[in-house]
Amino acid sequence: MTTDVVDPPVADPAPAPAPAKGADPAPAKGKAPDPAPAPAPSGDDYDWRGKLAGDDAKFRKELDRFTDEPSFANAYKEVRSKATDPRRLMIPGEDASDEDRAAYAKARKIPDDPKKYEIKAKPPEGYEVTEADKTRLEAITARLHKRGGIHADPEVVNAVHELYYAEQEEAAAFAEATAIRQRELTQGQIAKLWPGAEGKRNIAFAQAAAEHYFGEAWADIKDMQFADGSLFGDNFKVLQALAKVGRDHVEDPIFLEAGRNGSDPANNLEQRKMNILSMKYSDPKKFAELTKPGGELEQIYAALERHNERGQAA
Repeated sequence: MTTDVVDPPVADPAPAPAPAKGADPAPAKGKAPDPAPAPAPSGDDYDWRGKLAGDDAKFRKELDRFTDEPSFANAYKEVRSKATDPRRLMIPGEDASDEDRAAYAKARKIPDDPKKYEIKAKPPEGYEVTEADKTRLEAITARLHKRGGIHADPEVVNAVHELYYAEQEEAAAFAEATAIRQRELTQGQIAKLWPGAEGKRNIAFAQAAAEHYFGEAWADIKDMQFADGSLFGDNFKVLQALAKVGRDHVEDPIFLEAGRNGSDPANNLEQRKMNILSMKYSDPKKFAELTKPGGELEQIYAALERHNERGQAA
């Protein structure tokens, strides 16, 4: 008796598990999954220099100096550090942008106003800074600040101040040496023109005339310097003129008073004489006072007579 063999029933396949949250969905039926990305090349297989240089052959040649990526990265960091170091900043040129100029000014601590510079330069010991010095230095600082860049750098501004003081000190020393030399020449000329006691007497006349006509201003005027380096009070031609004025007038108080402040004493006395004479009718009382014996009119006549005698003897 034959027994039929019956195949066991086939169970339905279990459903595929749902993909995890966030995972890529399963590929559509009939579509092959995307291939996994190839690992980055390394070692001799990876031309990192060519990757960085691209079509720039010159840059590619420069990259050959580096053995590997880390050496190139270290070199780049070093260059970048130097480029951003205030001590190594590129000085903005004429074609620099406003941003470059502003960055340089900020890094070098250039103030926005020339009056805000911290001036560390000091004048030489014993040098008295005048108002003229201050005005000149302020103008120089403003010009440097306006030019900008390296010219406006605080260190440059201070260096210029130091140079200014040094030049002024040298100029003062040169002027003093020149004045001494000219004074010695003047003394030699005086000794030749007015030998012995005559020289002392004429210098005394010159001094008296200078003090009378110039008054307190003589203290400053005598130190004014001529182009040849001689001082006004030591210049031979000036002393000659003052000595003549002194000889002519210093012994005559009337003339000295009439010639105060450098005016012409003879003209002044003539004018005063005419004024007094005109009072004979306009102010008889005053006229009588001024024309009495020994009065002002008599003194004027005497002074004018002495002046005429000196003129005839000259």
